[in-house]
Amino acid sequence: MKKLLMLLMVAGLTGCAALEHQQTYKQTAPTTFPKTAQVMVFEYRNVNLHEIYDLIYSDYLIIGKSEFIGAYEKPQSSLEFAQSLGADVFIATSQFKDTRTSFVPTITPTSSTSYISGYSGTGGPFYGTSNNFGTRTTMIPVYIDRYEQNGMFLKNVNHVTPLWEKKAADYKETAANPLSGIWYNENFELKLYRSGAQMVGFFDSNPKGKESGHLEDIKILFNVETGAGLYMMPDRTPQPAEFKVNKFGHLQVDLISRNESVSFARK
Repeated sequence: MKKLLMLLMVAGLTGCAALEHQQTYKQTAPTTFPKTAQVMVFEYRNVNLHEIYDLIYSDYLIIGKSEFIGAYEKPQSSLEFAQSLGADVFIATSQFKDTRTSFVPTITPTSSTSYISGYSGTGGPFYGTSNNFGTRTTMIPVYIDRYEQNGMFLKNVNHVTPLWEKKAADYKETAANPLSGIWYNENFELKLYRSGAQMVGFFDSNPKGKESGHLEDIKILFNVETGAGLYMMPDRTPQPAEFKVNKFGHLQVDLISRNESVSFARK
């Protein structure tokens, strides 16, 4: 019962608050835009939002920004607000800051029973009970993790093709490279080749599992010299990543902001 009360109190503390991305929003664009019907929402962790913008979204106009420290807020919760601003994309980052402790009073009922006995001079012994009812206030600690959270509401004013929608036809093979060829894992195959200063990889088979991409959709992109680049997550979120060939000959992808890795074998 105590755990249930604590869960209810945490929900009350965090669930009733207004959306902070909306409360802290500040417009930076010189004009407003009509409401949009569809907004792509992308979330990143433990990275600088401005660096993510420069790396992936610099072709988009920044309509406005939000910034706050508080309980974690799902970026998807701000979808309707982003639509109202006319945004095409909403990107958000979060980074753990600290844990705060609050004490919440809870009132619980109490009861006690007293037993009475005695002896009357005329009626002999007597017995009885006395029931007392009341309440007791207890202070219960509630621990809330706080995060530094930032958001950018973006507009595709130049109608550029978003990175997550690009296909093999958008990238011409310009030179041979030892990494060029077909790579695979248990869910799909990739066709990898060099285009300018970058290596680009596209689905060479229809992906299985949770992948939402399609044949010839872009999946990876990285610099030939540095190995720094981008990896499309199953939901098509572009994540910053580092690429290298490990000692087993596999193409290893280290996702910088998620502390995760994936790899591909050469076919």
